Amino acid sequence: MITIAWMTVREMVRRRFAIAALLGTLALVALTGWGLQHIHTIHKQHGVALSPLEVRAVTAALVPLIAYLFSFILAFAAIVLGATMLSAEIESGVLLPVLARPISHGAVVVGKALGLGALLCAYAAISGGLEFAVIDAVTGYQPPHPIAAIAALAALAIVMLCLTLAVASRLQTVATSIVAVVGFGVSWIVGIVASFGPVYHNETLLRIGVISQLLLPSDALWRVAVYQLQPVVLVAQFGLSGWPGPFFVLSPPPPAMLAWSVVWVVAVTAIAVRSFATRDV
Repeated sequence: MITIAWMTVREMVRRRFAIAALLGTLALVALTGWGLQHIHTIHKQHGVALSPLEVRAVTAALVPLIAYLFSFILAFAAIVLGATMLSAEIESGVLLPVLARPISHGAVVVGKALGLGALLCAYAAISGGLEFAVIDAVTGYQPPHPIAAIAALAALAIVMLCLTLAVASRLQTVATSIVAVVGFGVSWIVGIVASFGPVYHNETLLRIGVISQLLLPSDALWRVAVYQLQPVVLVAQFGLSGWPGPFFVLSPPPPAMLAWSVVWVVAVTAIAVRSFATRDV
């Protein structure tokens, strides 16, 4: 498994994934810094500029939106990498020489999951660190728990990677990508709909949200990331004003949901191993 993981990382380097990811990240970080710089040009009534405290308050409200963008990037990166490194290699016959050797199908799947997971976590850490550094340099604002937020976003990418590998063990590349993207999108939409539950005291919406998170915990991990980025004052203010909107969270998912996310990753990876082992390649 370690050998397959290392070969997967080397293959991504050979395909210049790291260079493309780095250039894309630098462009997004630069664009974010450029946009946040314009907060200083906002004026209140009578042409009075925002105070440093008000600039940080506006930035605190914008940071969850930036994290939302990166959650999509990480999810789609996990889907593309997972589909490419399993479905595409099966279709092209690249895996045939590997599987002809005394290497189990499970080692191939788990090895690729480890290699791609390491790349996604490294990308999440680097891109998140750069983003928060630029935000701090431009506005002077630092989120409460940036490391925990990055870890939650990386876990979201791992969830989508495991789902993609499980689907890729049976379907072709295009079909795998479609199924994974639709699953991620449906989970996100259901999460937004379920967020109306506490506002209107609708138990049905709350149950739908919980069921969706149990089936695919990407939305739960996203909510963990957002909660770690919100200042306590902002959470208290939203709690008094009512529904804060789909990009903010008043309370994170319970620890049991986080434990379930770990169980989910292990279970889906086992399903991927079993499915790939019984597939005729």
